[in-house]
Amino acid sequence: MRLTTLLGAIGAVSRRGSVGPVEVTGLVVDSRKVIPGDLFFALVGSSADGHEFLEQVWERGAIGAVVSRINERCPIEQFVVQDTREALGLAACEFYDYPSRKFPLIGVTGTNGKTTVAFLVRSILASEGIKCGLLGTVYNILGEDRVSPSELTTAQANDIQRMLSLMQENGCRAAVMEVSSHGLDQKRSYGCQFQVAIFTNLTADHLDYHPDMEHYFRAKSTLFNDLGKQGRAVVGWDDPFGERLVSRIEGPVITFGKRKKSDIRIVSWKPLSEGAWIQLEVFGRPVRAKVSLLGRFNAQNIAAAVGVAAAMGINPSRIAQALFSLRAVPGRMEPVDLGQPFRVIVDYAHTPDALEKALQAAREHTQGRLVSLFGCGGCRYRLKRGAMGEISARLADFTLITSDNPRSEEPSAIIEEIVEGTLRAGSKEGKDFIVEQDRRKAICQAIGLMQPGDTLLIAGKGHEDYQILPTGKIHFDDREVAREALKDLGYGRQNNSLP
Repeated sequence: MRLTTLLGAIGAVSRRGSVGPVEVTGLVVDSRKVIPGDLFFALVGSSADGHEFLEQVWERGAIGAVVSRINERCPIEQFVVQDTREALGLAACEFYDYPSRKFPLIGVTGTNGKTTVAFLVRSILASEGIKCGLLGTVYNILGEDRVSPSELTTAQANDIQRMLSLMQENGCRAAVMEVSSHGLDQKRSYGCQFQVAIFTNLTADHLDYHPDMEHYFRAKSTLFNDLGKQGRAVVGWDDPFGERLVSRIEGPVITFGKRKKSDIRIVSWKPLSEGAWIQLEVFGRPVRAKVSLLGRFNAQNIAAAVGVAAAMGINPSRIAQALFSLRAVPGRMEPVDLGQPFRVIVDYAHTPDALEKALQAAREHTQGRLVSLFGCGGCRYRLKRGAMGEISARLADFTLITSDNPRSEEPSAIIEEIVEGTLRAGSKEGKDFIVEQDRRKAICQAIGLMQPGDTLLIAGKGHEDYQILPTGKIHFDDREVAREALKDLGYGRQNNSLP
């Protein structure tokens, strides 16, 4: 694309005046990835400022840099804008020919449930013969194939537009995208035109980034500013922040929840040994289906996905058929089953609210003891650590406290804060909980404690296949480790079944 076309789209001014007939071959924000022909965007982040790498970008052959302040010492051509993040979003839309205008784009935001709702929406659309792409936490689906797990829940703007464009090339007729509060605050989805925007809930998390819950809520709310003229909002209004959001949205809103006036009303949830019966009212019409998902909280996620289906004009009778085909989402209340006479469940729950709901869900499917295993991430919101310790002490019969992704923090210091909460709840070490810092050893130890009818909930990492330690990043998958531990006990070689 001609450089002049891109500069016109973003309203950039060249430091040197006129711009010649230069072709741009790529848009880049990482100075290490620049190749000749790229246009570099100098983004200002919490830990790095792209303006500091202009010399490196010039040496690597970039045709120019979009900046918010001039570096007079650097010879690279610089194009000035007020906000480089907004400029990147607009430039990416122009460069990839505005893909979000060409098919329905569905955005999902909220503290918990984004991934599950995105997968459920994709499943319901697939049952209608609508090929739907996916951008999110677990992996990206741009057509037939899955792309390796995302580094960010919400990618940078240039990557979002590139992947949406690839989806169209691969025959997708819709796309669903998880939109995080970080992504919204950093304008990564800037320029996207959403046909449907979903709000699941808002609970305490990411308060190491956002100053308080009000700022967190405002960041989430910005998704609903990007709805097109025909756009619909789908909002869970059992949540008080959802109720506030409904009162602020000017356009059409579909509400979901247990409240009697909800457009998608959750009537009942009946747990079964391997799933549940759910009954909804969709604009007053009854919809009942057997689903394979564990956890009463999934009623909210299913209702949200049904709200999207309704927003897209899918008949309620067909929605009921689609619900039968729903499957567990990777790392979300995902069973690890090698025929053992007890349950092992892996879940991504890493906030107090999510851990509480996961333990409550696991209890519904437990005949014996409920054992909880979890840790907390380092360099993240610290106050949730003690709260999660209290919740596990209250809801589980026994707790194993271990490491999650300690990052650059000392693992034992994180564990101490969790233990403080566990002790506040009246638990006694050795009797009600134990500490094993090594996560692999903790999982093996927990599985060794299991008796017929028990349930082990391994929480915190879910689908992740890595662990970030102070010494670096290593491969680690809770599901793999659990399977290995079960095999070591002889399961998988004989026909054991749950009682």
